[in-house]
Amino acid sequence: MAQTRRINAAELDFDQIKTNLVAYMKANNDTFNDYNYEGSAMNTVIDVLSYITHINSVNANFALNETFLDTAQLRQSVVSHGKLLGYTPRSTSPSVAYVDITMVNPSNVTDAEGNYLPLTLSKHTPFSTTINSVTYNMYVPDSVTINEDGTAAHTYKFSNVKIKQGTIKEATYTFADNTFDEYIIQDLYIDTNSIKVDIYESASSSSFETYAAYTNIVDIDETSKIFFLEETREGYYEVKFGDGIIGEKPEAGNVIKITYANVGNTNVNGASVFALAGSIGGNTNVTLTTITKASGGAAAETKESIKFNAPLGFVSQNRAVTPDDYRSIIQNTYGNVDSLTVWGGEDNIPPDYGKVYISIKPLDAETLTTVEKEMIIGTYLKPKNVVSITPVLVDPDYTYIDLEVYFKFNPNIASVTVGGLQDSVRTTLTSYNDDTLKKFGGVFRSSNLVKNIDETSVAILSNIMRVKFHKKFTPVIGTETRYQFDFNQELAKQEDTYYIESSSFVYNGYTCTLKDYYNTETLKNIIRIIDTEGTIRNTNIGYVENATGRVVLEGFNLTSIVDTTTTQLKINARPASSDIKPTRNELLTIDTTNATITGEIDTMAVGGTTAGIDYTTVSNS
Repeated sequence: MAQTRRINAAELDFDQIKTNLVAYMKANNDTFNDYNYEGSAMNTVIDVLSYITHINSVNANFALNETFLDTAQLRQSVVSHGKLLGYTPRSTSPSVAYVDITMVNPSNVTDAEGNYLPLTLSKHTPFSTTINSVTYNMYVPDSVTINEDGTAAHTYKFSNVKIKQGTIKEATYTFADNTFDEYIIQDLYIDTNSIKVDIYESASSSSFETYAAYTNIVDIDETSKIFFLEETREGYYEVKFGDGIIGEKPEAGNVIKITYANVGNTNVNGASVFALAGSIGGNTNVTLTTITKASGGAAAETKESIKFNAPLGFVSQNRAVTPDDYRSIIQNTYGNVDSLTVWGGEDNIPPDYGKVYISIKPLDAETLTTVEKEMIIGTYLKPKNVVSITPVLVDPDYTYIDLEVYFKFNPNIASVTVGGLQDSVRTTLTSYNDDTLKKFGGVFRSSNLVKNIDETSVAILSNIMRVKFHKKFTPVIGTETRYQFDFNQELAKQEDTYYIESSSFVYNGYTCTLKDYYNTETLKNIIRIIDTEGTIRNTNIGYVENATGRVVLEGFNLTSIVDTTTTQLKINARPASSDIKPTRNELLTIDTTNATITGEIDTMAVGGTTAGIDYTTVSNS
């Protein structure tokens, strides 16, 4: 018998496992010789053994991966690890809108003497909105009571009323004498912030006590009327109660009534037309005026987000002190977040100690509404904020990248047209924009994009890309105002030695632009207002710091903007480097719609006979 051979137990690949088994059998058994004959019984047996070993090995590795938060692939495993850290995944977030509701001389609002009484917009009054012929339910989360205006028309106006997406539902359970009873809400798309838990003494009792959602264990004792919320393996949410030590324990026979809003799996962000679906004091003849269109709707937290946020939530311990604490709280409580950045006031320019700065790019817009900012500060951050730190919400600072792309291609390699390739290149720009930019910290790396353009089609042989950028702002018409723009990047000189140039506007009756020049006395680049004839209409309206990319306008006052399709003015510049880095709340985005894309057949590649004499190239600037 040959020398004893050991099997390598670390192999996971089927073919290698089989090879090892065959080698082992050959080395340790002289009875069987038909290992390499595929139709033999021995080969079949070894195949079965290899498959079993392979499957068991793979399953063991999968199972081991699920035991760690950072390697887990199943949502139920990720959620379970989050529970150990005291983390509850964020539920579906409803879209929220604000409306004014006006009723003129409604009925059912007077007493026996004809005096007009206060009118109440009841909690959970239903509303609706329709998008693409589909109707979605909305409701009023809180009741509002008002008086009529005292005029002959007897008008009632509910101002700035919040309406939330969702349908109000109820679930009723009977409490058993078991600390670990679970009360599961059998709806996948609920808003956990809408959950209200009432405990009745019995099924026949009309009085109840409301239990609040658990927030901080420091404030909890055996009498605290609280409930705990967890996500189940199936993706539902379950309500649990205290054990009499941490939180009050209900008594056997108590009836549990859970009221909640089912949002659905489609948000209504952007909706601006709403209708009353019920009545107000028995009245249905109302006028609705939209103050703020619907926004803030978002899907439930993904497992990737849970992996990231659960450890941060554990570190923050449900209080907001460090920038990471604020990041964790917002990501766990507010769903309408596409990208988020937070920095301390000490890192601000100029430093602003005692403050933390927060910038959010929402999912469906460029900036948050005023109402959304107030809700984030007042509802989510204030209860967990320490006295010595003031949170400040600032809008993202957008820098728009302007690209000129020139490429050469060989039509003999693939069946393509200039127009088709130009469309494909624009798609490449859009993909790079969506995947790499449009989020905080997204760096524009020109060489990467040039490579992507070359790889758009096998027919494209080369490309040259010119990079510029611009800022947008909405000027105050007719008022002298100071403006400041930070490109946060060294600027390159453009034609005629200037660094910036604006889009056109009307100033004192003349069509003008802003353009700078170098003042040898002040050693600064001074911004002037120049009309279309080249005449200077204002010799000093601001300055440019080309090293930092800062542009400042002092006392700028214009009559109107030439382009009547917009209310914004552009400040155009060219970066000294083709790579552009964002700073703090700066967001980079390619202006893909207005990008210039030009394609040209490569005459040398298609077999031109002029030896490159008529071959043209494009400059970098």
